[in-house]
Amino acid sequence: MMDRLMGGLTLKAPVYKQIAEDKSATTTAAIIVVVVSLIAGILGAIFLSSFASSLPAGTPVPSFLGSVIRSLVASVLGWLVGSWVIAFVANMLGGKTDTGEMLRVFGFTQIFGLLGIIPICGGIVGIVLSIIAAVIGIREAAEFSTGKAILTGVIALVAFFIVGAIVGAILGVIGLA
Repeated sequence: MMDRLMGGLTLKAPVYKQIAEDKSATTTAAIIVVVVSLIAGILGAIFLSSFASSLPAGTPVPSFLGSVIRSLVASVLGWLVGSWVIAFVANMLGGKTDTGEMLRVFGFTQIFGLLGIIPICGGIVGIVLSIIAAVIGIREAAEFSTGKAILTGVIALVAFFIVGAIVGAILGVIGLA
């Protein structure tokens, strides 16, 4: 497992191919998603609580546990839905992949989210590395060019944001947002 984590962190394409093809790596990918989201949720809650007093009066501040749970649920749902969308788009563009492969690849790319704990530039570096890893992972799992992998990512991201906006609007209308 450590070899795969190191290979993923160093953006080695053959490692992403191995991860995509190894069905036993799904559990490890899920663990990575959960651990990274819990760390992000805890740090987000700490950050939010430290600035709560500077927010305008009446601004709702979620509880510590609520922030952590929200982070976990959003991360896991985003991982599941995002992996399905990426696999769907990749197959429409002629790729040879499935949701399981994308779950494994994108689970491992979440490790870069830990860079967000580094003040000032850690989050940005983590996002950039996650995008690079995602393109490599899509390319390797779908077995097509880097250009098609980038196109897959862009189309899926747009679709994901559109669906998210629609769901957010519906939740807002019914008072659950």
